[in-house]
Amino acid sequence: MSLPILKKNGIREIDFTIDDEGTDYLKRSWKNYIKSLAPYPESKYNGRGIVMCAGGIKYFTCAWIAIKQLRAIGCKLIVELWFLGDELSEEVVNQLETLNVVCKNFRDHLTTELDGVMLKPLAIVHSQFKDVLFLDADNNCVKDPSYLFDTKEYLQNGAVFWPDYWKTAPDNPIWQIVDSQNYNTNEQESGQLVINKHLCWKEINLCLFFNENHAIYHKLLLGDKDTFKFAWIALKSKFFMIKKEVAICGFVKSGRFFGTTMVQHSPTGDILFLHRNLLKWDVTKLDEYVWEKIKEFKHDAILKEYNSQRFLMDISGEILFYDAPVAVRNMEKYCLAILKQLRESDFYARFLTYIYIMEQRSIRFN
Repeated sequence: MSLPILKKNGIREIDFTIDDEGTDYLKRSWKNYIKSLAPYPESKYNGRGIVMCAGGIKYFTCAWIAIKQLRAIGCKLIVELWFLGDELSEEVVNQLETLNVVCKNFRDHLTTELDGVMLKPLAIVHSQFKDVLFLDADNNCVKDPSYLFDTKEYLQNGAVFWPDYWKTAPDNPIWQIVDSQNYNTNEQESGQLVINKHLCWKEINLCLFFNENHAIYHKLLLGDKDTFKFAWIALKSKFFMIKKEVAICGFVKSGRFFGTTMVQHSPTGDILFLHRNLLKWDVTKLDEYVWEKIKEFKHDAILKEYNSQRFLMDISGEILFYDAPVAVRNMEKYCLAILKQLRESDFYARFLTYIYIMEQRSIRFN
């Protein structure tokens, strides 16, 4: 994936071009793929559930906290957690299963060369559920998200997406590839997705196709995230994009705001997800409270400026800047308690050793 050019005006540009012949070829390729796609297998999937991808110390630590938080707020949905190869030990899998988690190793179910974020649509397609709430492992729910499956936004569209900060530059070749000029729509943030696979079978498989061809599409898009939205756009399919803009949760130090977490909202505008994408739980100190302040643009803001750096995010212009709600502060306290308990557990210590050995063997023998 090429490095994104994230402008202060909120436009994401790329340093990559495709000529007209290449654009036409890519358009024909995805259309031919859709023509060859087998119909939705009516008897294969059923029920509702949460799908995650997590492996290794970083993402297992995040997933453990996210799942424990889900159970603490009363979410009873099965969590299906996918990992690749030796990313999780048998002991860790057994521990996860005590939380009503079904662990699935990609290598036990299919052959794939994909890795990292490319695995997200693959996990959705091959999950047992018809109705899927996909959550990134570092995404924490403020309240039980199960009700999203019953909202009118989901029932009427079959897909609910959440916005990112950025907009895709009009000269990005992706617009020609999918035959759209809807340049003013926000990019998508794929830390949370709600998808009905029955209604959106072609769309989610086209998203997977884009990720299988990541050598091109991840240069056009910012990783996997907009491969979802542009699959729906390509097929002229409806989806619901949450109206309220993403906000930022973080802390102030020496007069400077450090944004660490994306704040995503429910269809009615309430805080629902805290996507801790810039300071993950595996490197968080046990006394490190960072969910202190929230920044967001006013609903009618015209003056907007974005400042993205590697490990922080900030905005300026016509903004609201306020203390994080008590529920958010209490949630961080609970999550830190889970983190402390995890780090003190014997199985986590053994997992650290396991991962170190697996990583070193991979380096030396692959």
